[in-house]
Formats: sequence, C-alpha cells, structure tokens
Amino acid sequence: MSETKRKSWAFLACCLVAGGVALAGCRSEEQNRIKKFEKGTYLGQPDQKLTDEQINELRFRARGQQG
Repeated sequence: MSETKRKSWAFLACCLVAGGVALAGCRSEEQNRIKKFEKGTYLGQPDQKLTDEQINELRFRARGQQG
C-alpha cells in the first residue's frame, strides 16, 4: 500500500472516530437540560407530591435511625 493511500485511510479513520465522539455527546437524557441558571431560583421540573403512605414510611424509617 502506498504512503498516500495509508494517509488517506488514517484520515478517514480519524474522521470516523471524531464523528462518533461528537455523536456520543448527544445523549437523549442531556437534551432539553437547563443551560442558563438564575441565582437563587430552581428552574428544574417540579417535584412530585408524596402520598400519605410514602410519608408514613419515611417517618417510620427515620424513627428507626434515632436509636
């Protein structure tokens, strides 16, 4: 294989690797994330309300840790 062909294949391989790395940064969980922050303000999704059963379970677990 000539030196020119070897360099062409090496360049192509580098381009493919660079493209793969660029696409790896586009994960779905990173889409639509907050990019601009405001000091003292929570801009994320609101939390879900806990059910009475979940609150009672947390209280029960907390009492077990007071010992």
